[in-house]
Amino acid sequence: MHHENPKTNKNLKGRFAPTPSGRLHFGSLTCALASYLDVKAKNGSWIIRLDDLDSPRVQRGASENIIRTLEYFNLISDEPIRRQSDNLKLYEEIFGDLIRKNLCYRCECSRKRLQSLNNVYDYRCRNKKLSHEKTSVRLKISETNNVQNFIDNIQGNQETAHITSDFIIRRKDQIFAYEYAVVIDDYVQNITSVLRGADLISSTFNQLILHKSLNFNPPLYSHIPVVENKDGEKMSKSKNALMEFSKTKLSILYLALDWLGQNPPAELKNESNQIIIDWAKKNWCPKAIPQLLSKSITEQAQIL
Repeated sequence: MHHENPKTNKNLKGRFAPTPSGRLHFGSLTCALASYLDVKAKNGSWIIRLDDLDSPRVQRGASENIIRTLEYFNLISDEPIRRQSDNLKLYEEIFGDLIRKNLCYRCECSRKRLQSLNNVYDYRCRNKKLSHEKTSVRLKISETNNVQNFIDNIQGNQETAHITSDFIIRRKDQIFAYEYAVVIDDYVQNITSVLRGADLISSTFNQLILHKSLNFNPPLYSHIPVVENKDGEKMSKSKNALMEFSKTKLSILYLALDWLGQNPPAELKNESNQIIIDWAKKNWCPKAIPQLLSKSITEQAQIL
């Protein structure tokens, strides 16, 4: 299900791209809401993309459940739902270009060896010229494509805390890495604004490196705090799923806006999802979002 708005700002486009590995929880719904409002407040467009490339993680029925839940909360894609699994041919074509340009190489190092290096790769396979396919593939990082800082629209200036080393763009099981696929998706789908959880800040450096390597213009990145439960743990799809849209008397969207620092008026607490969405689009304030990497949910939201 999708709709089109003739007054849409075609130059601004955002997305929500969950992995269909389970039901949405309060944290993922909050991220979806924030990504939606961040472009809709400026009359931009918003799409839903299911990042289903990592097939071992995909849970049967999760995609349909995610879409149904988003529609229940009036978070509706402006275009047909996208799926990473539909883009395999494109990933292969661009991968072939990187191989031909000698911008990546095969690596046979084991997970155990990489862990002994604290996951900072030592370039052992860079000049081996391995040819067998039962290997991972790494992108070469050089002075021309390296990225060590970027401006986050919420968290401010971000600088990498460690040495950026050649990273994997295709795994040994031949599945393309998340960072590789998502960069291509965002580019071909004309995404200009990416808003997501702060647990992906470190991954953003690799994504920006890929943008430079592929000569793609990157989107503007914004990262909201990760939603934690009262015990300081990140919410999970298995433990904190939104079951039957919750039994709470308060609107979940109201609680999400409150958590995002948007200060929704009390009279919105029991209003319909559409009325809350309409208010939020008119009053969206990114600067009010806490400049934190994580934040616990309120006592009211513990019932979710």
